[in-house]
Amino acid sequence: MKPAVLITGANGFLGSYLCREFLAHGYEVHGLCRANSDRANLAGIELRVHEADLRDPDGVRAALAAFSASVDVPWVVHNAATISYRAADAQLQEDVNHQGTRHVLNASRAANVQRFLHVSSVVAVGVARKGETLDEDSPWNAEDLGIDYVRTKRRAEEAALAEAEALDVRVVNPGAIFGPVASSSNSLRFLQQLALGKIGLVTPPGGMSVVGVDDCATGVRLALESGRTGRRYVLAESYLSSLQLFGLAKRLLRGDDVRPPLGAVPRWLWPALTPLARCLEWRNPNTLLSRQTVFMLGQTFRFQGTRARTELQWTPRPFEDVLRDAIEVLRANGSLPSR
Repeated sequence: MKPAVLITGANGFLGSYLCREFLAHGYEVHGLCRANSDRANLAGIELRVHEADLRDPDGVRAALAAFSASVDVPWVVHNAATISYRAADAQLQEDVNHQGTRHVLNASRAANVQRFLHVSSVVAVGVARKGETLDEDSPWNAEDLGIDYVRTKRRAEEAALAEAEALDVRVVNPGAIFGPVASSSNSLRFLQQLALGKIGLVTPPGGMSVVGVDDCATGVRLALESGRTGRRYVLAESYLSSLQLFGLAKRLLRGDDVRPPLGAVPRWLWPALTPLARCLEWRNPNTLLSRQTVFMLGQTFRFQGTRARTELQWTPRPFEDVLRDAIEVLRANGSLPSR
């Protein structure tokens, strides 16, 4: 009998695509969501929802026990996380990303879950320096960045891998994920700001590895099905500098004749924006332009996804095609203005 899969954070951006991916391949799908969570992304998706807050170990344990008791072969995809670069969310990220992962691991062990996949991030692998391209075996070098999201995702991944034998754990490390979404996502906010001309005259000096959300969901499924215990798999289609990403997105949003960014801010000058961001954050703790945001935009997250391609036969679509199709869908549903 085919295993059943419980997906934590099922109502999120990637989570909803994971639900569709596993349903399309014949799995019984369960989701774990907070009781008061926005479930717009789950519209039209047939799954059984269990309710628990990752910060509540007893609630998580009860939800995992109910899931396991209702199926023959229980598998878990732990996808839920809080993504923020605001100092005000430091404790929330520790509670959800790190301690919440430990709660899910403990509950999965108690419920006799037979296989466990942890959705981590490339930021938990490290940061590329001096033209490096990193992979799953690169030494950890980002402990001193001072970024709460990076620290808590790394700690969560370490906790998951420590249970590799007990729970048959494997890990995926996606790059920045792009694609259509019913509610909101960081990549949608980026495209909205760019479409309105609020950003894009110049760009940050850093860069990121990117992947389409459909391809990321497929990579998760393949890693769960055929990945190796204790193994990490980077899910990145390609790397783009911020200058390349902004230029590509501007062209797809506004036409071939749009003026490209003038250039990237020199790396040596970029830290001068930190005091301004710190001031804005002090005046408005909810601002997206925080000190940590500015710092991260100056870093280079260049990764290769060779292991996923060779061991899992993962074949992501070219990122330009992914971004073009995402913009078309987001225009059609009103999330982006027409050209």
